[in-house]
Amino acid sequence: MIELTLSALLNTVGDNFCKYRREGHDNYKSLLLSYSDASEKYGVKEVRDTIKASSNISFAAVAVAITKCPKLL
Repeated sequence: MIELTLSALLNTVGDNFCKYRREGHDNYKSLLLSYSDASEKYGVKEVRDTIKASSNISFAAVAVAITKCPKLL
C-alpha cells in the first residue's frame, strides 16, 4: 500500500471542498463533507495518521483552497 501524503490528502480535500462550495454549502459543511470523502477514499486511519503527522497543515490547507477556488472563500 502506498503511504498517504499530506499533498495527496489536501488535493483531494481541496477539490471536493470547491465542489461542495459551488453547490452552495458553507465553508464548514464543505470541509466536513470533503474530509468524509477523503476518509472513504483513503481510509479513516490513514487520513487521521497523515493529519497527526503534519506540521503547518493550516497554512498548506489554505494555500490549496486559495489555489483551487479563490472566489469561493
